[in-house]
Amino acid sequence: MKNITATVGREKAIELVVAAYNTELVTTSLGRLQDGKPLGGPTRRDHLQDALERVSQVVNLTK
Repeated sequence: MKNITATVGREKAIELVVAAYNTELVTTSLGRLQDGKPLGGPTRRDHLQDALERVSQVVNLTK
């Protein structure tokens, strides 16, 4: 998060991570709605960590 904040500023970093987090949740939820797909899974995902990694990857592309 420090890397993201240093690159885009505090407010924009929060905005980007929240948007990525929401995307992670929606993506997981949509996957569960598919026909014939069992609910749950073998492991529980850390959506916040996934969101931080996605935003960090994008921010690093601008360097």
